[in-house]
Amino acid sequence: LEHEVRRFEKTFPYTPTPDQRTCFEHVENDMVWRGRPMDRLICGDVGFGKTEVALRALYRCVANGRQAALLAPTGVLAAQHFKNIGARMGTGDEDSNSESESGESEFGVRIAMLRG
Repeated sequence: LEHEVRRFEKTFPYTPTPDQRTCFEHVENDMVWRGRPMDRLICGDVGFGKTEVALRALYRCVANGRQAALLAPTGVLAAQHFKNIGARMGTGDEDSNSESESGESEFGVRIAMLRG
């Protein structure tokens, strides 16, 4: 499991900042070592790595056989996240504009976008 999580982390195209590393570690520790559900809020300006923190937590969750969801406040942001997650996890759907597509990634994760 840890090997797969580390392999996913290596797909991050940037070098994490010290603050990002700290945040990644805190979230990972909450998920691995705490005996109760994590209750954490990640705050930051646009481009500061909040989505990356969420993606790593999502991947760790599904790698452990659980389901995970990423919520977005708007359809536009949800579509952006769907496209970026697809590109990151290698579903091959990154060039697709269809919001109803789903696919299995090279990491064995099924990704779908639901809108209501």
